[in-house]
Amino acid sequence: MTNHRQRLTDSVTLKDIYAASGRIKSTVCKTPLEPSHSLSALVGTEVRLKMENLQHTGSFKLRGAANVLASLNADQRRAGVIAPTAGNHGLGLACAGHAAGIPVSIFLPFSADPIKVSAMKSYGAQVTFFDNIEDARQEAIVAAQQSGATFVSAYNNQQMIAGGGTVGLEIMEDWPDADVILVNIGGGGLASGIATAIKGINPAAEVWAVQSEASPTFACWKEAGEAIPVEISSSIAEGISGYIEPEAMTWPLIRDCVDRVLLVSEAEIKAAMLLMLNLHSHVVEPSGVPAVAAAIRYAKELSGRKVVCVVSGRNISGSRYLKLVNEASL
Repeated sequence: MTNHRQRLTDSVTLKDIYAASGRIKSTVCKTPLEPSHSLSALVGTEVRLKMENLQHTGSFKLRGAANVLASLNADQRRAGVIAPTAGNHGLGLACAGHAAGIPVSIFLPFSADPIKVSAMKSYGAQVTFFDNIEDARQEAIVAAQQSGATFVSAYNNQQMIAGGGTVGLEIMEDWPDADVILVNIGGGGLASGIATAIKGINPAAEVWAVQSEASPTFACWKEAGEAIPVEISSSIAEGISGYIEPEAMTWPLIRDCVDRVLLVSEAEIKAAMLLMLNLHSHVVEPSGVPAVAAAIRYAKELSGRKVVCVVSGRNISGSRYLKLVNEASL
C-alpha cells in the first residue's frame, strides 16, 4: 500500500514542474505577486495576491495547456486535441493551439459564458455544445477515441498539473518566506501542482485549497481520507464545481500534499468579487476568487502569517458580472 501511494503521489514531481516552466516560458507571462494593503488590514495579517487573472487569456489554465501541447509528438500534433470544459481550460488550449498550429476541438455545456466561447472561436477552435459539462466530458472521450485526437482533461493530466505548478515556482521565487498559500480548487490540477512545487521548495509552507460549499468534493474526501460519494449542486463558480472521478490523479496529490481543503459560501464568493473591484479595481470571475473569500472567512487562523491568495481568473461576461456583484454584500 505504501509503495502504491508513493507512486501515485509522485505522478507529478518538482522536476516535472521546472521542466514545464522551461517549455512554456515563451507562451505565458510571469504574473505579479501584488501586496494588498487593504486586504491585509481586513484580514489582520500580510496578504499578497498572485494575479493569474492577468495571465494571457485571463486565467492560469494557459500554463497547463501550453505544457500539454509542447509535450505532444509530431503525430499527436497533427491529430489535434479534444477537451471538455466549462470555459477557461478550452480558452487556454485554443490560445496555445493557435500559437502552435495544433487543431483544437472544445466540448462545452450550453451554459458556458459567451465571452469565453467567443474568445475560443477567435483562436480558431472548433466548439460543440452539450446539455451539461458531464455530457460534454463523456462525448469528448468518445470523440477522441474515434478521431485519434488527444483527450486533454483540465486536471487529470500530468502535464496540466505540472503547468499549473509553475504558479507555485513563481510564488516561491518572489516570496520565499510565504507561510500559507490559498488556492482555488475544482478538479485539483492547480492546487496539486502548486502544492507539489511549494512543498518541494519549502516543506514548512502550507497550502490550503478552497472550494464552494455547493461542490465540496475534495473537502469531503480530505476529511474522510478517501474518495467517497459527495452530493454536489450548481454553483456560480462553475469552473471549480462538478463531478470529480475518484480515480483522478489529482486526488493522491491533494491527499498527501495539500494541508487543508476549506469551504466558502456562494455569498462569500460574490462578496469577494465585489471586494476585488472596490479594493483593487480588478474584475474577477466567481471561480477566480474563493481564495480571497477564504482569507476573510478564516482570518483568525491566518493571524501573524504571510499569506498568498491565488486569484486564478477574470473571464466573465459584463452582464453576468454586474448581476453577481449587485447581489453581493460586504
